[in-house]
Amino acid sequence: MRELNFQQRLERMPILKIASVYIFTLLLAPRLSISAHLFQSVKYGLFAMTAISICCYLLRGSIRQYAYPFAYYFVVLLFGIWQYWHNDPLFVPNHFSHFKLEKYVAKIVEEPKKKQGIIRFSAELQGGYSKGKFISVSGIAKIALKSGVEDHVRFGDRLCLKGSLQEIPRPFNPLEFDYREYLKRNHIFHQMFVQAGHYSIVYSQTPTSFDIIRVAQRTRRYFLTKLRNHFKDEKYFMIAAALLYGFRGDIGTENLEAFTNTGTIHVLSVSGMHVAVLFGFLSLLFKRIPWPLKLVWVPFVIIASIIWIYTFVAGLDPPIVRAAIMISFVLCGQHFKRNMSTLNVLLVAAVVILLIDPRTILDIGFQLSFLAVLGILLFLPIFEKLIPWKKPIYKFLRDTLGVSIAAQILTTPLALYYFGQFPTYFLIANLLVDLPSTLAMYIGFAMTINPFAWLNEIFGYLLEHIIIFMLSCLKFIAHLSFSTIKVNSLGLGLLFLSYFAIFSFIYAFQWKDKRYGWLAFLCLIGIVLINGQHWLNNRDIEQFRVYNTKKELTIGYFKGGSGIVYSTFDSLHAGALQYACGREIQLLGKKDLQFVALDDRKRENYILTIPLGKIVVLEHSGGTMPRADLVIVRKNLSYGLARLIKDIAPRLVILDGSNSMAKSLLTQQVLDSLGVKSYLMKDNFAYVWNKESL
Repeated sequence: MRELNFQQRLERMPILKIASVYIFTLLLAPRLSISAHLFQSVKYGLFAMTAISICCYLLRGSIRQYAYPFAYYFVVLLFGIWQYWHNDPLFVPNHFSHFKLEKYVAKIVEEPKKKQGIIRFSAELQGGYSKGKFISVSGIAKIALKSGVEDHVRFGDRLCLKGSLQEIPRPFNPLEFDYREYLKRNHIFHQMFVQAGHYSIVYSQTPTSFDIIRVAQRTRRYFLTKLRNHFKDEKYFMIAAALLYGFRGDIGTENLEAFTNTGTIHVLSVSGMHVAVLFGFLSLLFKRIPWPLKLVWVPFVIIASIIWIYTFVAGLDPPIVRAAIMISFVLCGQHFKRNMSTLNVLLVAAVVILLIDPRTILDIGFQLSFLAVLGILLFLPIFEKLIPWKKPIYKFLRDTLGVSIAAQILTTPLALYYFGQFPTYFLIANLLVDLPSTLAMYIGFAMTINPFAWLNEIFGYLLEHIIIFMLSCLKFIAHLSFSTIKVNSLGLGLLFLSYFAIFSFIYAFQWKDKRYGWLAFLCLIGIVLINGQHWLNNRDIEQFRVYNTKKELTIGYFKGGSGIVYSTFDSLHAGALQYACGREIQLLGKKDLQFVALDDRKRENYILTIPLGKIVVLEHSGGTMPRADLVIVRKNLSYGLARLIKDIAPRLVILDGSNSMAKSLLTQQVLDSLGVKSYLMKDNFAYVWNKESL
């Protein structure tokens, strides 16, 4: 059969044009500043352009030929903007943020997780009370309950809450995880902390209507309980729970870093990447079986069933549901492929998911899962041509490695853009993880359906030792030299250039066009030169930070990949420090990093000396202090502060997060009267200073 050329391939993807405009619009929409008036204009403009588009289609001649496509794509543009913004709280009349309520009635819509006496979950606010009057509202919020030992809430329970709703704060440090944007993608814009005794369960009995998500969550809880009984060590159970059912408990910092630094964290998230790799392995397995003509439907049914059973057992969490939908479309495209392009089916799946929830376009899991499946579809045929092995065992080994490499190729630029790190030994790590994790998943499935306790003891023993083996291998790889390359996150320009190079290479290889091969090579040279210039410009820059770590103090000085960190945290590995500024500290101090702990158990003043000058940390007003360039005021110090500031004569005073907002504002007024510059850090961004900015 004659191979189709590029133009013919594009003709088999009729949705490509409209999907491109639609996806571009969804990527553009969050960057727009939409007011209520502008949103109304978009809505009315959508109706008007739809009518114009229909009229142009009904007309003949040049109007239909030229005006209709323009009007049609303009409708797609307006629809994308409207769809992205129409669920924003600003444009939802009965959203709870428009009311000031004393109490709220909320339904738990996420499996609650308890840690250190705090129960956290997402809840749909259905109503509230204001001056004794019930008001019906809508919207989802993140809830944190201060609980007692006896308190226990579950998915689907309805609660009466008393507390104050606050907007999710933005990140306060460079490279800090943007939790606000993450929640926005799930239509969550507010959070509430509820003290113990300020909430009650309205009812927790099983609703009369069938709730498939509730059933899935209960099924997962049942299997987790069954699984826990056959594990001796809690830390290995937590890894198994994440691996099998997507339940993320307290895995432990050291174990989590082993997965993160080797590029295998996807196996713990039951995300699209995990399902894509699982789909690749199952496809390869059934592809090697010579099915009779009458039974060619069997692998399609088996793979689809395994994917959706796994999705259900994993609790029907949104990331895995999206991945399952995408894989199902691809499976249908492969099974009913007479005149269908698998890539076209993948694109249809992505559009369907975005039509259901347009904010998914910004979800990292969705982007990685789409690119992982796309990479498998594009690069596996290339590996088959480059390595034409004939023996079944060699072909299976080639395809097994190919699945991991193919998924990694298209996801690596995006991972560098978001996370700024690349696992050097990802191929070895994925090989040591994907095969055992797939085996562990099959054993876990066997445990769920097996009624014999003695056999589950054997399965549990095997499962625990598979996880021990997998974890030992990953820790060994993570401790190898250059196991993880940490770089500055790619900018949008470099991200575009990277994907342009990859797809130019694919085009050059597929259609034997050397021009695109040279174009891909030139793109790679450009990426290397841009990164080299960036490294030369930044290698000797002095960088100083006073991080916003709330009531704790964290100071960093970095130059040429070396640095020193002073902090009231006990260790550089403290969870709160790692969350707030750990990523940037690891990047800026990747060659040599010193950590100096400051005792915070009592009020004490410190004098710190760095190459930029002297820093004085003030917690009490007793005694005298030498002159210094910078003063950091802590713990609501006000009495005697003016005298100390006159003696020290600093160029800048920083009021850190351990001060209350009221005290900070009063102190700022005192400093203004003395003519001293100040920087307020409470609910504000970290103090960032780079020498090249002077």
